[in-house]
Amino acid sequence: MKSSLFSILCLIFSVAVINGQPGRSADHSEDIFTRLLDEGTDGQITIRADSLLVANYYKFLTSNSKIRGVPGYRIRIYSESGIGAKEEQQRVRARFLSYFPEIDAYYRYDEPFFKLYVGDCRTKSEALKLYDRVKKYFPNPILVEDYINLKSADQQTRY
Repeated sequence: MKSSLFSILCLIFSVAVINGQPGRSADHSEDIFTRLLDEGTDGQITIRADSLLVANYYKFLTSNSKIRGVPGYRIRIYSESGIGAKEEQQRVRARFLSYFPEIDAYYRYDEPFFKLYVGDCRTKSEALKLYDRVKKYFPNPILVEDYINLKSADQQTRY
């Protein structure tokens, strides 16, 4: 008795759900462009937008076009200014690459500091693993958020 009542209720519920779904009529195709043409717009579409919205849209496009890479993490192992800082930056990079030839190192000059960043880590946990390895050879490394370079799957290094 209970199982037949349950079956009937499930059948009624299924029919109600199926009938409640919006149907696809022959009038409306999947392609939005075709639907707009079929609606009698004669192939012309007019979009009205506030001028501030348009200005902000173009600012967003401009700022994003300047960004290279994706958000991620790097380790800063050198940051100094003054006489001889650039040469020391190059020596530190050479020393780093001798310990870790599979990991990229990047120069950066943020006036007045010469800085050296290493690694292209997508996640913070990946960066922390690299941090632990680097800390053995370079004192006081700093984990920083940065835009990193993406590599293909066969070139990626696991830290």
